[in-house]
Amino acid sequence: MMTEQINLKQRKSISEVLAVAAITLLIIDTVNTFTSQDGNGFLYLTDRQSGIYLGLPSIFLFFVSFGFGFRQKTRITTSLIIAGGVLLAVTKIIEPTLGLNLYLAIALPYVYISLIAIGFILLGLGLWRLKIK
Repeated sequence: MMTEQINLKQRKSISEVLAVAAITLLIIDTVNTFTSQDGNGFLYLTDRQSGIYLGLPSIFLFFVSFGFGFRQKTRITTSLIIAGGVLLAVTKIIEPTLGLNLYLAIALPYVYISLIAIGFILLGLGLWRLKIK
């Protein structure tokens, strides 16, 4: 019984840490994309490099965080998954209107639409976690 409680606390903590890491990477990726209008952002990464090195790992970490926090009551993980889903979906919708990430939107529309869909899936998973509590 005692090891079960420790395991649940560890899973909750791991879930929260992964969610914080995921939102941090996604925010850095978003800021880098919005500052890269002349080619390179503040990290000296192009849009493509930023998406590969920061964006994709953040999406992966959100899903892993959801898995570790499954059936755990943690507001931090839930709020960060919702915020990450909204941030991902909204920025991917807005970026082409500002002339950013056009390569992704025009040359790889299936990847671009998939990223928007993943953002809404994360939003849905976060809202589902709210309903379960």
